[in-house]
Amino acid sequence: MPTLFRWLFYGYLGRALGTMVAMLAIYVIIELFDKSRYLGSGMNFSILTEYILLKIPFMVSEFMPIILLISASIYVAEISHHQELAAIRAAGLGINKLLIPLLSIGLLAALLNIAITEWVTPTTNQRLDVIEHVNIHKQADPQRGIQWLKDGRNFYRLAPLTNDRFTMLMLQTDEKGRWVKRMDAAQAHYANGKWILSDVHISTPSAEEGMQLVHRERVTFTSEVGPDSADPPSPRHMRFFELYHYANSLERAGLSASSFVLTLNRKLCIPVACIIMVLLAVALSMNMGSRISATSWGLISAISLGLLFYVFGNASSLLAGGEKLSAAYSAWLPNLVFGGMAGFLILHREGK
Repeated sequence: MPTLFRWLFYGYLGRALGTMVAMLAIYVIIELFDKSRYLGSGMNFSILTEYILLKIPFMVSEFMPIILLISASIYVAEISHHQELAAIRAAGLGINKLLIPLLSIGLLAALLNIAITEWVTPTTNQRLDVIEHVNIHKQADPQRGIQWLKDGRNFYRLAPLTNDRFTMLMLQTDEKGRWVKRMDAAQAHYANGKWILSDVHISTPSAEEGMQLVHRERVTFTSEVGPDSADPPSPRHMRFFELYHYANSLERAGLSASSFVLTLNRKLCIPVACIIMVLLAVALSMNMGSRISATSWGLISAISLGLLFYVFGNASSLLAGGEKLSAAYSAWLPNLVFGGMAGFLILHREGK
């Protein structure tokens, strides 16, 4: 690994981590002041601490592009002010020698964002929703309780064990409504249009014996009715391929899937935004001299554009929610605008 690459890589990595810690500290302070008013009325200090810790992964994934934008702006402005950038260019090295180490950090941040949104936030968001509904807003627990579902002449009673595991009582009836089979499963799981039951006791009426009882370790049968039939899942609780298949199912049924399509595309566009923000920071903050005014204006512009990017993203999401814009287009619109801006500024600066 070349010395220049290592120096730029670790320098930017340190600023990025410092910026992340600073932003998280600001968030924790704001949340403590905001949520402490609920202490004693449904929330205690341990739940408040849990709420803040669980929300940190969401905040990191949501603000990762802005963290990279601000930290890259600070770092590039710093090396510009100390004439180090001018020395790099005077040595005949192109802008790619500056961009590659910074973009490497952006790529690592994008991969971290993908990992968080795929394997962390779907679980933490479920618990966050429970705390917000039950402890903060005094509403009913959003987690499903006991459900009764109907599929033709089959009736299912589901009692939750975990997020996707249930105990099941299934009653099968004839055309006159008389029961012909009962299945009691210690554990039931629904996947790919099939119920998979474990430790099943099957009861059927018998004229000779009154009732026949059979035990099966595993029973599988096809059904169009699953645990989400009565209560659709929140897109915040789903992973990428779960979102993809669920959105396709809704669209095939002629139902609106905008919230699921929006969340699906945001899982892709936020990592891409990490790369775009690095390019934008370099374009705004790169300065060949030590002029404090130029450096300051570049940093101020970067912070302003970071806030604008966040506001723009929320506004486009609202438009998608109101079905004023396509969900996929709304998710990618901020990237298209700011990516074009970053490309134009870099090309314009290099053309000078």
